[in-house]
Amino acid sequence: MLPQLLAQGIATGAVYALVGLGFTLVFRTLNQVIFSQGHVFMAGSFLGYAIVSRLHLGPIAAILLITAAGFLFGVVLDRLAFRKLYDADHMTFVIATIGVGIVLQNGIRIVYPEPVKFPPVFGTELYNFGGARIAEPYFWVVGVALLLVIALHLFFTYTRQGRALRAVAADRVVASTMGINVNLSIRMTFAISVTVAAIGGLLIGPLYYASFDMGEMVGLKAFSAAIIGGINSVPGTILGGVILGVLENLSAGYISSDYKDAVAFAILIAMLLVRPHGLLGRVRPTKV
Repeated sequence: MLPQLLAQGIATGAVYALVGLGFTLVFRTLNQVIFSQGHVFMAGSFLGYAIVSRLHLGPIAAILLITAAGFLFGVVLDRLAFRKLYDADHMTFVIATIGVGIVLQNGIRIVYPEPVKFPPVFGTELYNFGGARIAEPYFWVVGVALLLVIALHLFFTYTRQGRALRAVAADRVVASTMGINVNLSIRMTFAISVTVAAIGGLLIGPLYYASFDMGEMVGLKAFSAAIIGGINSVPGTILGGVILGVLENLSAGYISSDYKDAVAFAILIAMLLVRPHGLLGRVRPTKV
């Protein structure tokens, strides 16, 4: 049973990592926490359902289309909801993002009041590895998540816009004096964070029924993954997501599925007590 649980845990952790990356990117840029990420994940799942059920696209076409739609939605969301909140205090920003999440959830609830079952867009084959029977969609989840992480690394490291985003994350004032369009960089940050969450929703949809309330717990666990790994560290968030997904599935398999949520948040509490800045997070120096 161990290989089976590990495989499922890695796939679940990959989704937590993708959604958690949105927390990390926004926090590094604005020093704020965006609590609508889980609901964006849910909206991405339903958007993916609409795409694959009506257009009958293959997996690659569906991923590319959800990527474009997620990026566009992130730009619109930034212009309508977040643009005037860049310099808001933490409480105002958090309340605004919670409000955005509630609007998304109730909007989806009007259209899809009942859970829906995804078409088998990522296949239905079962593969045997060391006694474990692993469904084909799990390979898509891990593979696409890995490709996204590599693509983001290449973008932030080797492209001009990616380096501009890193400069804004380091110091917005200095970046502005160097001629970087700070508002555009922040808008791109929101767009990327929404995109990765929407892709996560598409990937996880075929494994479970999609429902309008699915984003709440995923959002909390993705935030926990970011905290465990270090909310200002992209590699840390990925590591935190995998750790959380694996331990959650192991506890469900060897103890009881009733306690898997409790285990996840117990890990979060323990990390906050022992290492508040996370496994790979860095403590930012206090500005005088």
